[in-house]
Amino acid sequence: METELVVDWLMVVWGRRRGGLRKRRNMLVLDAFRGHLTEPVKKQVKAMNGDLVIIPGGMTSQLQVLDVVINKSFKDHLRKRYTEWLMAGNHALTPSGKIQKPAVRRLCEWILQAWADVSPESIVNRFKKCCISNAMDGSEDDMMWEEAEPGDAQPENVSDESDSESGPSDAEDAAK
Repeated sequence: METELVVDWLMVVWGRRRGGLRKRRNMLVLDAFRGHLTEPVKKQVKAMNGDLVIIPGGMTSQLQVLDVVINKSFKDHLRKRYTEWLMAGNHALTPSGKIQKPAVRRLCEWILQAWADVSPESIVNRFKKCCISNAMDGSEDDMMWEEAEPGDAQPENVSDESDSESGPSDAEDAAK
C-alpha cells in the first residue's frame, strides 16, 4: 500500500508541479522511509526524468529543508496563534471538561497566516544550508557548516516520542 501511495503522489503531485510536465531533469529528495525505497518508486522517478536522492537515517534534521527551517518556523507561528486563541478565553468545553477544538475555518486561517510568515529568503537560504544550490562552481557548498545568523530558525528536533506524558488536549491536537 505504501508503494502505491508514493507512486500515486509522484504522478498526481510531483509530475504536475510547475515545470514538471516539461520533463526537464529533476531531483527529488526524500527521507529513508521504506515506501520511498521500492523498485516501483525508483522506476517512476526515473520515468519522470528524475534522480532520487535519499537522506540517510538520522540526517533528516540536518539535510532536509523542511526540517531544517520551514517546519519549525511554521509551527512556531501556528503555535503563537493557538496560544493567543487559548489566552483569549471563553471557550466551549467538551463533556469531559476539555476545551473544544478551534473551528476548522479558524485553523485554516492560522495555517495561511503562519505560512505567509515564513519568508521566501529563509527558504532559499536553507536550501543552500542543506547543500542544495544552483551554484555549480561549488561556491556555496560550505554553507552547511557555517554558524546560524541571528534570527534564523534553528533545526527542529525530530522525535517519535511525545513530550508530554499525559498527552495533548483535543485543542492541542488540532493545532499541531
